[in-house]
Amino acid sequence: MSETTVVLGLEDRSLQEEMLRFLEGQPRVRVLGAEDDGPGLARRIREAHPDAAVASPEVVRAAPDMNGAALYVVAQRETTEALRTAIRASARGFYLWPEEREALAREAASAARPAQAPEGGMGRVVSVFGARGGAGTTFLATHLAAACAAEGASTTLVDADPFFGDVGPALGVAPNGAVRTAADLAEVADELAWEHLDAVLYEHPRGFRVLLAPPEPAVPAPASLPDVVAALRPRQDAVIVHLPRWMDAALPAIEASDLVLVVVTLDVLAFRDARRTLGFLDEQGLAGKCRLVVNRSARAEVRAQDRGELLSPRSRAGAKLRDLAGHVLRERGA
Repeated sequence: MSETTVVLGLEDRSLQEEMLRFLEGQPRVRVLGAEDDGPGLARRIREAHPDAAVASPEVVRAAPDMNGAALYVVAQRETTEALRTAIRASARGFYLWPEEREALAREAASAARPAQAPEGGMGRVVSVFGARGGAGTTFLATHLAAACAAEGASTTLVDADPFFGDVGPALGVAPNGAVRTAADLAEVADELAWEHLDAVLYEHPRGFRVLLAPPEPAVPAPASLPDVVAALRPRQDAVIVHLPRWMDAALPAIEASDLVLVVVTLDVLAFRDARRTLGFLDEQGLAGKCRLVVNRSARAEVRAQDRGELLSPRSRAGAKLRDLAGHVLRERGA
């Protein structure tokens, strides 16, 4: 089994030393360092790219994000506020020290990220297409990216709709000049490489990265979508593509995908449009990679994205999306 790398975030230095000695004695765990405050922990995670972070509630509250590392919250006593902190931070577990240290070690040791695909490898490319407007394409694509990241997969979400660009607002990204987007790729479109994409990807607090659509409508897109996918695939475990609502623009990404999720709602027109979509893709020899996903999310859950918020992974829909993420990461492409 692979070794799991861990960083610690504990304001109590004596507890920090005690936990460091304990975890370093575990055969499948390697501790990369320890910090005593939130900003220090966030910096250490960005620099070291650990599989997991073990931190106290006080440090977690002051840490901007875990950058894809699995989070385990540990405390010497259980309080309502500590539990709330763990839930808000999407922690994988809450443990009392020292009573539950063995369970903490077992869970932390299982947090190793999937091995990164080597150069020229085959990361999973999953496109999300709404057979009808309002089906929930943006909702599914954004939450699926977050769920894949929560599973430990290095994940990039691509907003492939350069005209409407719904992903940015759905994630609460402020439309200002400080945020880089696909528009910044226009000058290198003919020689697009990972390094160009790496420089413009937006880091979301839930651990995935995003190629945002241009701030102003752009047709055609600033860079070829198949070129974007080809540059991302060797570097990411999962590439989630949010497809535009017109088929001629979506087709190149569908052809480059391992899996296509066709989103429908429970109404007659949605299923009619889905049948038309699948019929057309069957004529192109692409229907075999398509799967129907029925969006059963309650209106109150969807409205969270009107405020630029993602659902908690502990919500009813969040749990189902986590199951879907596990499925699409395991399933082999057609």
